Amino acid sequence: MKEIANRVNQYLWLAILLFIVLYYGKVILIPLVFAAMLAMLMAPVCRRLDGWGLHRGLSSFICIFILLVVLSGVMVVVIAEIYSFADEFPSIEKKANGLLSQIQKFVEANFGVEPERQLAIVKEQVKEFGKSAGMFAGKLVAGLTSTIAGLLITLVLTFLFLFNKERYEIFILKLYKEEESAEIKKIVTEISTVAQKYLTGRATSILILFGLYAVGLLIVGVKNAVLLAGIAALLTIVPYIGSTLGGAFPFMMALVTEDSFQPALGVAGVIIFIQAMDNYFIEPNVVGGEVALSAQASILTIIVGGLIWGVAGMILFIPMLGILKIIFDHVEPLKPFGYIIGDPDANKPSKLKMWIMEKIGKKRNVRHPTRKRKTE
Repeated sequence: MKEIANRVNQYLWLAILLFIVLYYGKVILIPLVFAAMLAMLMAPVCRRLDGWGLHRGLSSFICIFILLVVLSGVMVVVIAEIYSFADEFPSIEKKANGLLSQIQKFVEANFGVEPERQLAIVKEQVKEFGKSAGMFAGKLVAGLTSTIAGLLITLVLTFLFLFNKERYEIFILKLYKEEESAEIKKIVTEISTVAQKYLTGRATSILILFGLYAVGLLIVGVKNAVLLAGIAALLTIVPYIGSTLGGAFPFMMALVTEDSFQPALGVAGVIIFIQAMDNYFIEPNVVGGEVALSAQASILTIIVGGLIWGVAGMILFIPMLGILKIIFDHVEPLKPFGYIIGDPDANKPSKLKMWIMEKIGKKRNVRHPTRKRKTE
């Protein structure tokens, strides 16, 4: 019991120290981790360019240029859609005034507060908000400045990671004995592969969801369907929580911008259908079980990541914990931790995929019964 208590005490102190380092070092660690993930994502492209005989510096620059083009394309589409969305502000204001009038009547009927008194309360709140508007604008400008600076630092670090990627691998190998180099190299390769597959799977999932949301919202006839689809798809980068928030945004905008409740109900139907496809087919088969974390570990990781690093933590802590799990699985004393946070069914296909494959197999056997006999 004394040995167990000492071990628990060590783990608690390690958790506290890790929390302090992550929280107070987030200004440096967030761009560093983002850069490491982007470098792992672009490493196959960089290797392919190196194989064509290009200099490593040029290969790394082309990878950064590709990232900039993708990011700029997303920003251009969003800005263009926001401009088109601005034309709808008069109708949104009219609909909002109608909703406000209904709310005033509801409050007066149920709470006995007259509309004049309600307006007076709202004016007081607006006045208080006006006093802090200057501070809010200052914080907004500071936030945008820090975001742009963080993005530039992340891209520079990504370039350096790509340019010196072999040096980091050799550095890790030099930390261990020569007889352990094969095992360490295997772990490093596995970590890089898992990170690449997770990130490419997540990006592919976002693109698929964007296409599905755009088609569904256009069929329903919602205004600014492309912008709403892009926002809904981008928010899914945060596992579990992002899909709910992304689905709620188009629904609320349909309530405000449309003249009736029918488009909002149509949007709700589209969101439920696409999220069911995401949960049962897109997520398990496109993103896959590469991170191999249990649902409990993933949810707790998102909560802890949000508390420590905010939105960046909710995005980054899942692949970071997946990398830690690989290390746990290869270190004997840490294998119990890898087991408890892992998902034993992570690499198995989804039930929907198994059902589809079963139906396809039955059809092939019906069409080609002799083929089955030959294989037997």
